[in-house]
Amino acid sequence: MLLGHPLAMVVFNFQEYIHGQASLNLWRRILLSFAPHMWPMMSLFAVSTGVFGAILGQVFKKLKEHQLQIETLHQEFELQVASLRHHYKNLTIGIEGFSGRVNRKVTELARQIRQGHGEDCPQEDCYCHSLPGLEKDVGILADTSKRLSETLGRELTFLKALTSGLSAPRPHDLYPVLVDAIRDLLEARFRDKKILVEINGQPFAKSRAPLVFNFELVTMEVILGNLLSNAMKYANHIEVEVAETNGAVQIAIIDHGSGFDVEELRQLLLVPRDHQELGSTQLGLRVTLHLLEKCAGHLLVSSQPGIGSNFTLEFPQ
Repeated sequence: MLLGHPLAMVVFNFQEYIHGQASLNLWRRILLSFAPHMWPMMSLFAVSTGVFGAILGQVFKKLKEHQLQIETLHQEFELQVASLRHHYKNLTIGIEGFSGRVNRKVTELARQIRQGHGEDCPQEDCYCHSLPGLEKDVGILADTSKRLSETLGRELTFLKALTSGLSAPRPHDLYPVLVDAIRDLLEARFRDKKILVEINGQPFAKSRAPLVFNFELVTMEVILGNLLSNAMKYANHIEVEVAETNGAVQIAIIDHGSGFDVEELRQLLLVPRDHQELGSTQLGLRVTLHLLEKCAGHLLVSSQPGIGSNFTLEFPQ
């Protein structure tokens, strides 16, 4: 009140002076602002300032409360994710251990039974004739357990990449990470599908000169795994082109599948949706975009229906 009203009088004096309506006399205007006939105006300034200050204070208070709520939710989310990662890890170890023990015991049991009964048991209804089927079932169990363990391992990597518990970017050679991502997908998820994957026109497993730059290892594994799995899902021939241009590393993943409408995909990714409404491809791309944003990377997409698609990753060196 003691500052606002005199300041307003000074501003009015400047305005009148500029328009030639009065002389410039700042001190007189300041004294005039405290004259008795100005007290109603000062009271109005006081009330308006108080109301504005109270509203502004409430706004800042609410903002502070929301900030604390967000920080609390973030901490709870990280705790829940850490707990889930711990359970995933224990579940993976338990599955592998159980499968291995069953496999070893059945193998030993089959060996002992064959020693006692011989390779060709004359009794047709003897339980030893069920051993091949039992061994086959145990093999299926071991194989299924391995695939489930690999799936849980990928989910564990997703959770690690989506939380803040990632290490700082360090120099890594890109090619071993890229080759491992391709091999893991071909040997696990797409092992029943014949897929040709090439890197710069050569077989993906061929040794190459190192391409070293700074990146976070888990983040890169998830990004490459997402885009490669999407490409392998829709095509049998995948070309990966790696190049260094203008201080950046570009990784183009090109498939010769059915292609899609880029604008339609953009709308699916931009419009907020429940994750349950998204397909695995769109959800994986959202995760990829989120991780690229964290590491200052970019994704360029082009596609032609009936010809194929090109997903180009760009990372700063």
